[in-house]
Amino acid sequence: MFAEVTILSQVDPDDFPFDWFAIAREDHFWFRSRIQAFKRFARRFEDFSQPKKVLEIGCGNGLVRRQLESFTQWKTDGADISHEALKLNTGVKGETFLYNIHERKAELKEQYDVVILFDVLEHIPDTTEFLESCLFHLKPGGMLYINVPSLNKYRSDYDIVVGHIRRYDKKMMAEEFKNLPAKVLGQRYWALSLVPALIARKYIVKQKEKDIAQVVEKGLVPPNKLIDSAFYSLLQLENSLFSNPFTGASLLAAIQKDSHGE
Repeated sequence: MFAEVTILSQVDPDDFPFDWFAIAREDHFWFRSRIQAFKRFARRFEDFSQPKKVLEIGCGNGLVRRQLESFTQWKTDGADISHEALKLNTGVKGETFLYNIHERKAELKEQYDVVILFDVLEHIPDTTEFLESCLFHLKPGGMLYINVPSLNKYRSDYDIVVGHIRRYDKKMMAEEFKNLPAKVLGQRYWALSLVPALIARKYIVKQKEKDIAQVVEKGLVPPNKLIDSAFYSLLQLENSLFSNPFTGASLLAAIQKDSHGE
């Protein structure tokens, strides 16, 4: 059964050259670990027991929406430009929109307490315009949470294949908001234990392999369930031991939109 999708924009199909959503599943160690890292990070700024209206931009198949709604009282809407992906957004409380956020629909202006942007910003050429469009949907004083890949010096052929224009560090993230009506409240690296794998991937995974799906699978999918479980356990241990790792394969950021009049 497919999710009901509200069409707010007419967009061109945004088809991946591989079956990303066969990989982006709730049981994959990295996606499980990302939400746990976010949970630890965001509780500095959020009371998850309080109902909030949330928008995930670039929601894909709805994985993050389902994860968020499993431990919060949030109602999470989702927006994406891939109709096929949106149809997979089942089991969520919020609405599902086929929507180009640059259209900035009046009915969605400043409607959300929280905007989620997980692993999207690194794909965007013009980040300033894109972030302005994200902030358009956020209430004054609302929170924007971002996750991005980090350590740009280890950007690899894998990143090129999956469309990563850049990987971030804390300084780069702060620069993104230097001239926008928002302030960075906090940043946190995570996946420190995956940095050796990130370095190895730079030298092992090569774009010359003709099958893009094989490049992605080699760069992201563990060879078996045992290794998947081992990676997850390692990241869980790291998350419990380190409140603010000095580096990591990914970076989380909390940004607050300015209140009117500031």
